[in-house]
Amino acid sequence: MRNFTRGLKQSWPYRSRLILSLIAAVFASALWSLNLSAIYPVLQILSTDQNLQDWVDKEIGRYQAVASDPARHAKIADMRAKLAEMENQPERLDRENHSRRQLSKDLARREDELADANSRVYWHRWLKDKVVRFLPTNRFQTFVWIMIAVIVGVAVKGFFEFWQESLVGGVVCRTLFDLRNRFFRSAIHQDTRQLLDSGTPELMARMTNDLEQFGGGMKILYGKMIVEPLKAVGCITAACLISWQLTLTFIVFVVPAAIVLGRVSRIMKKASRKVLERMSDLYKILRETFDGIRVVKAFTMEPAERRRFRMANDEYYRRSLRVIRIDAFTGPIMETLGIAAVGFALLTGAYLVMEKQTQITLFGVSVTMCDGPLGFEALLQLYVFLAATADPIRRLSSVYTKIQSGAVAADRVFLMLDKQPSIRPNADGPMVPRHAKSIEFRNVCFSYVPGQERGTLDQITLTVKAGETIAIVGPNGCGKSTLLGLLPRFFDPDYGVVLVDGVNVRTGNLRSLRKQIGLVSQDTVLFDDTILANIAYGRPGATREEIEAAAKQAFAHEFIATKPAGYDEQVGELGSSLSGGQKQRLALARAILRDPRILILDEFTSQIDAESEAKIHQALKEFVKGRTTFLITHRFSTLELADRIVVMEAGRIVAVGTHQELLAGCGTYQRLHEAQSQPEGLRLKAA
Repeated sequence: MRNFTRGLKQSWPYRSRLILSLIAAVFASALWSLNLSAIYPVLQILSTDQNLQDWVDKEIGRYQAVASDPARHAKIADMRAKLAEMENQPERLDRENHSRRQLSKDLARREDELADANSRVYWHRWLKDKVVRFLPTNRFQTFVWIMIAVIVGVAVKGFFEFWQESLVGGVVCRTLFDLRNRFFRSAIHQDTRQLLDSGTPELMARMTNDLEQFGGGMKILYGKMIVEPLKAVGCITAACLISWQLTLTFIVFVVPAAIVLGRVSRIMKKASRKVLERMSDLYKILRETFDGIRVVKAFTMEPAERRRFRMANDEYYRRSLRVIRIDAFTGPIMETLGIAAVGFALLTGAYLVMEKQTQITLFGVSVTMCDGPLGFEALLQLYVFLAATADPIRRLSSVYTKIQSGAVAADRVFLMLDKQPSIRPNADGPMVPRHAKSIEFRNVCFSYVPGQERGTLDQITLTVKAGETIAIVGPNGCGKSTLLGLLPRFFDPDYGVVLVDGVNVRTGNLRSLRKQIGLVSQDTVLFDDTILANIAYGRPGATREEIEAAAKQAFAHEFIATKPAGYDEQVGELGSSLSGGQKQRLALARAILRDPRILILDEFTSQIDAESEAKIHQALKEFVKGRTTFLITHRFSTLELADRIVVMEAGRIVAVGTHQELLAGCGTYQRLHEAQSQPEGLRLKAA
């Protein structure tokens, strides 16, 4: 429950609303008990020939007779005198000490009876002066007024309940709003490796389903966990005014109910955690299937995906059903215990009423259960109050299980919130100056799973002068993209350092570094916005003229002009309304507009036709001048842009040089060149 409590602390800024909701809950609970107390006068009207004025006068007279009974006062005075005499005596025999204790108990009981009679006289007189004297003497008319008062009371109670739930709902929604923002801020600042480990479906599940589960637990806590106990307390207080002893016999049954709740809550917490984990699995399958829908359809794998989803959905169904059964089980158990408690209290009270007794004897011990004989009306009113107490307690059973579900969700949410990114922004670190000297990779080693796999990069050492264009080539999986991912600090090397103009990027100010970098990746990412906004993504303050100039330089302006809305055309989710080549040209325009000092082009023309590629190469020849540019490519036609070519294999740099130098002295480069130089038909035949 620690994380659930941490989540509740997020609602502290809205404590004024919570205080108002508590006030509304108190009024609603008081009116709940007050409305139930109307049973007593109704029974008095229906079960006797007296109106309420006659009844209250009779009650005042009866209790006044008890309070002013001379014999009772004389007996009390005599007992006080005897007790004083005993107290003044020296040590007495044990038998006489026992008599003294018994006399003290009898005196206390008689004094309590006298005090109770005086108290009842006072309250009946108050009731007569403040309420009864305003009621009509006609019994039916009095009954009508009581019913009207009950209806008005219920309506007013409903207003306070509505007010309370609205305030609580507002606090919960605002708290979840803050937590979602905080969760997103925490997630987006985690480093790339952490995000890859968590996975998008898991993040989505925790931000949506888990936060909603936590919000449900919070709403239950601030709502029913406040209102229902207040209702129970109000009813118990009213029942104690009739007979606190009988009420106590009812409360005794709360102990086994608490034990049952404790046991059920532990089971519920485990079951709820498994349900949330299965929900994350469903998110994962949905995302994989619909993101790769072309592959699914091309390989006719719809039946397999349906089976995979059905299996995960079936697992989620079974886990959810277990939670439902646990929740459903607690209701009948709590209701049974509640009815048993009410029944036991009612049986005891019925005995006192029918036998006109004030005591019961259990195992040879006499226990006083009420100060005076109970009437039928008082017993029935007591039963109503106890039954009304059992209902909130029964509701609290399901409330508690829902809070446990919220606690599990809070654990999952705060597990992500507490993650600290290993890639620190270093806001107080040295600023990386505007790049003008060199970039150096010095003895760099890197592994995606340190200690569990062979290093992706092994002892990489490379120095690049400012303004130089470097092409990196090599077989798939040799570490080309990983190496350049170290430059903007998507990852940090396990060993070695990356230096930009002599500043270690691990310790330098991260923002000042990334502001100098433009990136065009092989997996083009566009956002569900306009073409204009996507190009300006890296430079939000750019003018429309600057955006159009960048688009023309990337040879994107021509196809943009054919769109119905031009630059204001929506690209759709992940650029779904554009072809692969169009998306790459927009990504290139975005990098050009940023005007970076360091440009990273990772297979930036992989989906562009040969004619467009030639034009882009011509434009880039001018654009890369004065910028340090890194090219990752499998197309040797792109190498004409490079000043030097770096050949990588198995995570190592095997050669660095010009095209002619590498053809002459690097076997790996020769094989790559030969594969690219073969006619298409021969390559297919060789494959």
